[in-house]
Amino acid sequence: MNATELGFAADLPIFDYHEAITSAVDANQVTIITAETGAGKSTQVPQYLAEHGYSKVIVTQPRILAARNLSRRVREERAMRTGVDSDELIGYRTAHERDDGPDTQILYCTDGLQLVREITGSGTSEKQVLVLDEIHEWNENMEVLVAWAKKRCQEEPRFKVVIMSATIESENLGAYFGTTSIIAVPGRSYEVVKRRGKDLIAEIMQLLDTKTSNMLVFLPGKAEIENVGEAIKKKALAKGVPVIPLHSQLEASAQQQAFASYPKGKVILSTNIAQTSVTIDDIDVVIDSGLERRSEVQNGVEGLFIAQISQADSLQRAGRAGRTKNGEYILAPYDTMPCLAFEDRPPYGTPEILRKHIDRLTLRLANVGIDIELLDFYHAPSHRALKNAKRTLVALGALTQSGEVTATGRRMERFPVESAFARMLVEAEMYSQEVQAKLAAIISIQEVGGIVKSSTRYTAWRSFTRQTKSDLLAQYDVYLAIPTIDPEQFEDMGIIGKNVIKAQETMERLDRDLGFDPSKLTPIESHEVEPLLKCIVAGQIDQLWTVEPDGTVIHLSNNQKRELSSGTVVAHPKLIAGTPFDLQIPTPKGDLETLHLVQGVTAVNPAWLEGLVPHLFTSKPGKIYYDNDQGALVMRQVVKFNGRTVEGAGVPITDSNPRTRRMFADLYGAWLYERLERERRNLRKSHNRRIPAVLLRQLQKQVRTITGGAISLGELSRQQRAELESLGKMQTHLGDAFMAKLGTSRKGGDRSGQQRRGWEPRHKRKYDRRNDYR
Repeated sequence: MNATELGFAADLPIFDYHEAITSAVDANQVTIITAETGAGKSTQVPQYLAEHGYSKVIVTQPRILAARNLSRRVREERAMRTGVDSDELIGYRTAHERDDGPDTQILYCTDGLQLVREITGSGTSEKQVLVLDEIHEWNENMEVLVAWAKKRCQEEPRFKVVIMSATIESENLGAYFGTTSIIAVPGRSYEVVKRRGKDLIAEIMQLLDTKTSNMLVFLPGKAEIENVGEAIKKKALAKGVPVIPLHSQLEASAQQQAFASYPKGKVILSTNIAQTSVTIDDIDVVIDSGLERRSEVQNGVEGLFIAQISQADSLQRAGRAGRTKNGEYILAPYDTMPCLAFEDRPPYGTPEILRKHIDRLTLRLANVGIDIELLDFYHAPSHRALKNAKRTLVALGALTQSGEVTATGRRMERFPVESAFARMLVEAEMYSQEVQAKLAAIISIQEVGGIVKSSTRYTAWRSFTRQTKSDLLAQYDVYLAIPTIDPEQFEDMGIIGKNVIKAQETMERLDRDLGFDPSKLTPIESHEVEPLLKCIVAGQIDQLWTVEPDGTVIHLSNNQKRELSSGTVVAHPKLIAGTPFDLQIPTPKGDLETLHLVQGVTAVNPAWLEGLVPHLFTSKPGKIYYDNDQGALVMRQVVKFNGRTVEGAGVPITDSNPRTRRMFADLYGAWLYERLERERRNLRKSHNRRIPAVLLRQLQKQVRTITGGAISLGELSRQQRAELESLGKMQTHLGDAFMAKLGTSRKGGDRSGQQRRGWEPRHKRKYDRRNDYR
């Protein structure tokens, strides 16, 4: 293949290494390629290998957008070079999308999909090559693919893998695989000048004023994108420059706007979705906040934290410029957030497997006979992380204490969702298909992060639900209402449009497995609420929290204290299931504040617990008391978890015998006595005189006479209930004459100006928030 045939591809730095790459792959099981951003490794290396004779080249990418766009780019290149339509030869595949066929030679796919294919035996075979691209991101799927590739290399001498990145520790990775086949592609096509800036927004404004530029601005999250967009909107509009957001919650068509050309330039405001693999050829300037919002486990709780990016990530972002012309990279602080100098940043970021929960990964591997502790990871999880993952799976009933997969664990693995959600689906199998279909929809909504914003700024979505026992059920109601809502109103109502689409896609995938039709979903019926709540609690059994009167929640197992998310619809619960979540936000002073929340809240009836997880909870009969709401004797169930008592629900006594008949009369009499005592104390205070007390034993004797051996109010006649109601009034016991005389002795006005000891004016009293929960 000569330079004329390659056309513009010959100008890429990778071109001079064409032969070296194919020869290295022929001669070695593992080949490591490092090449700076813009060198052409993601587009050219797969073509070199396919044209060299390998029947299929599978290239993994960390993001859907990258897999989709690289496939399109390579199709265009090959069609331009050969004059032949290459759509059937080059394709891509993700969990939700597919554009490939039986004749596909180069397949770009998301790393999660390829991981499933590898561990289920449908991955690469002889005369095929597995290419792990952008390995420096080290997400969980990449970690397992690398460890799995090493295992396969040891077991299958003909298995071949190529590992590529712009920034990796190639020598250490080579030592891990036991290979010396490392190819470093130096240099880049165009120069990128790097400098520090004083303020991110000021840098954008200055460029808008001075020259036509295509700017790519990196910000930590969607909120920051919206704020910067609002700050520069007026000037950009006056200059005729479009401001284009780019983040994962946007629909594909909206994301594609970033790749279009505009005569007066453009400003792309992006999260780190544009950091790797995404090729926006015409970028002149990259302005970087040096920040990212990333998922991380701290103190056993997963949350979203704003963090400084590493030097490797900074180089990746800088590489987005200089692809087709000289460029500029500006590292500038955003708002009051800190921005470290390049040299003060860590060389590499913390791999995902070291900062996230790994229970789903543990179960996935256990189901194919692999103990996660025995897999040789490049970045090995800590012993604590492994222990926590197994503890969670034991609580869910997926693993035994000895680490064996249970029948529940095998059923959970059928579902491509987080282990908590998979456990919910397994629990639902004991209920009707309608309940299962609705739970699948509820889980699909939660799997993509929910479809509504929990902030108190966005409350309009609440008008579509009347749920008060579960946030998850409330979001299901909102989902059903989506067809009646104008998409233009989503943002103002607090509905996340992109997540609605992702939830629909996840729903379709789950429903294919379950045999349901997502188009036939119906509102939740009253008799379906409890089964759905039980299923949800089954999946969150390791995240139970008691709720204090002031709104603080305390973990049932480890006593950790947090606060309820302000967006919850659950009213005045005593025991809840919910997900702990830490959210780091900037303060007006420029500091970072961490909110310790519990979100996705569901009210829990303690009586459910022993039936859901008998290996964790025990219950035994407690004391018997009179419950006026039920009008009957009730036995309190005492539920214990790890030795801690949870107040259980009361179970009505239905066995009528001499003991329970006597007990009903005595306990009802005691209940009436307390009621009468409260009235007596009030009379004494208001009239400032002694009020005779009612004798408890005499009252109980009167109740026995009236009830005649009943054990509930429901067994009594209307006359009997009226007589009991009369017994509960002080006038019955004191007599009409006493009450009439009492009415004339009410405290006079001469004492009205006096104040009781300790009294304070209303405006000086301290507000007690606990009163809101009483």
